[in-house]
Amino acid sequence: MKYTISQVAQRFGVQPHTLRFYEKEGIISPERTESGIRMYSEENISQLEMAMCLKSTGMPLKDIRRYFELVAQGDKTLDERLEIFTDHRTHVLSEIEVLKRHLCKIEGKIKWYTAFLEERKKELSQKAG
Repeated sequence: MKYTISQVAQRFGVQPHTLRFYEKEGIISPERTESGIRMYSEENISQLEMAMCLKSTGMPLKDIRRYFELVAQGDKTLDERLEIFTDHRTHVLSEIEVLKRHLCKIEGKIKWYTAFLEERKKELSQKAG
């Protein structure tokens, strides 16, 4: 099945210019109709899913581009691709740990505010009663 740029943009929740940017950067290569309209294949969709996953987890665009260059070169680059993913996993796990620490602080504040507001409501109801 083939998809237009509008359909793909809607599917991924991005603007068409984002898809054109990924194309310009050499990350995806949609086919073109005779009239020049971009048509995205299932393979392009898979590439976009991977690119957006990597981007959203903090991988720099140059590294994403490098990954797709290696994919295009075939199986001789499997070791290098594995290294890209293992390095990135380390980065993602580190970010998760930072986010967990921040989440603990946020949960502590929620607990404090909840207790404080409950106490204040009790005080107000006792004064009113």
